[in-house]
Amino acid sequence: MEIAEIKTAIGKIHTNWKNCNGDLDGDKYAELYESDVRSLFISYAENKGYEVEGYPFQKRILGETDNYYDEDYFCYERNLKYLDYLAVTHENMSELMYFYSKTFWPDQVGTLKEYINDILEGIENNSYEIEF
Repeated sequence: MEIAEIKTAIGKIHTNWKNCNGDLDGDKYAELYESDVRSLFISYAENKGYEVEGYPFQKRILGETDNYYDEDYFCYERNLKYLDYLAVTHENMSELMYFYSKTFWPDQVGTLKEYINDILEGIENNSYEIEF
């Protein structure tokens, strides 16, 4: 998929997401829609060959012989950290992630520069408390 196609997919996912009601079932579906967007980003990044400190490609290879790199290693937090690193190192990733955040939470997201600065602050503070 290319950037325009991913943005179109985000728009479609957002339509479903915003129709979720605020009850427990609605929250579950909303989280699934958000997960779908993250999956699009990860697939795009992997197709581009983007890697951060050996994540995810080298870590998957290590997982073939080292149980430390099992499916639990490839967790939600580590994937978020991976995407954040990509957002500050690859303009196409920052464009996609900013578009997603601005589409889903327009009142909570400022300019692209502010968005990137927030990500950089999170990286500097290791807000995920997890290593690659």
